[in-house]
Amino acid sequence: MTPEVKKAITDQRMKRYKFICFGGTAIMVLVDKAALLNRVYQCNHIAARLCTLYLTFALLSMLLGLIASSFPDSAPFAMPIAWNGTLQAFLTLNAFFHMRIIDVYPELLRLTISFLLTSILFSICWSFCARHTVHLVQAARHEKSHLCSRAESVG
Repeated sequence: MTPEVKKAITDQRMKRYKFICFGGTAIMVLVDKAALLNRVYQCNHIAARLCTLYLTFALLSMLLGLIASSFPDSAPFAMPIAWNGTLQAFLTLNAFFHMRIIDVYPELLRLTISFLLTSILFSICWSFCARHTVHLVQAARHEKSHLCSRAESVG
């Protein structure tokens, strides 16, 4: 794979990460977090504080992902930071969904377990599906060349 192709793949991936991080940041700004956190606070004070800490971490991750994907050549570790910001955008949507349905399903412990399980499952899927394709292609080529060299040495 030529360096130009690697750069094109990375640039395309960073554009997608930038778009998703921007969308997550916009949703974070537009959603009425005070009303959602007030619902959680009425059920459990500690859970509301933990939600506030998580939402702050998620917003910081999305903003850093937005910066890293905007300036990938100068940002250190741009790809993993943008990857994490994008993951946090999706997990924040999951958190907002679970905080929103407190009125319908007021069992906070079960909602918390549901949030954690769906977040873990999504994170596992995200880790396998959102791998950097340049590294996967290089690994496949290395494996292929390794197998070819073994076949030549045997034959």
